[in-house]
Amino acid sequence: MNKAAFSFVEIIIAALVSVIFFTGLIYLASNTRTQTANAGNYLKALQIAQETIELIQSMPVSMVLKNKAQIFDGSLIDPQTGKSIKIPRHQTSSWQPQTRTYPDSYEKAYFYRKVRIEDIAPSQPNAGYLKRVAVDVYWNENKKPVKIDTLGSEPDRMRKISVATLVFDEGAVY
Repeated sequence: MNKAAFSFVEIIIAALVSVIFFTGLIYLASNTRTQTANAGNYLKALQIAQETIELIQSMPVSMVLKNKAQIFDGSLIDPQTGKSIKIPRHQTSSWQPQTRTYPDSYEKAYFYRKVRIEDIAPSQPNAGYLKRVAVDVYWNENKKPVKIDTLGSEPDRMRKISVATLVFDEGAVY
């Protein structure tokens, strides 16, 4: 009597190998999904920083001052409603945004931005014609911060990106 069949031990070992294999696949798929969402938030933060620099560059150079750029500082989420704020625009800017608020997908990361405008060191030649504009964008990864709007202090966020450029006063006399 020579019957071909699987023993109980062989079935248990095959089941364990299958569980280990599928657990690895599930872990890989969920980790990939998380990393993709994080990369999406990074790209949104980069877009916000670049957009803010372009908004500042659309202002007359004489208006590119620390106190005039404060309209761009703060959370992109309204603390009362939990919805997106209106896209800020300087009153002298000729640029008009296509949409008036940020998309709903921006609300989940609780983006916050700070603008820093600095004069270039006066010891540098022609430094009076240049200003350094830096935009810091902070955000969270699927976690609501304790305070959504934290003006005047460091925001309670998990991630940060900084983008900087120089603004040149073309109308200045050399």
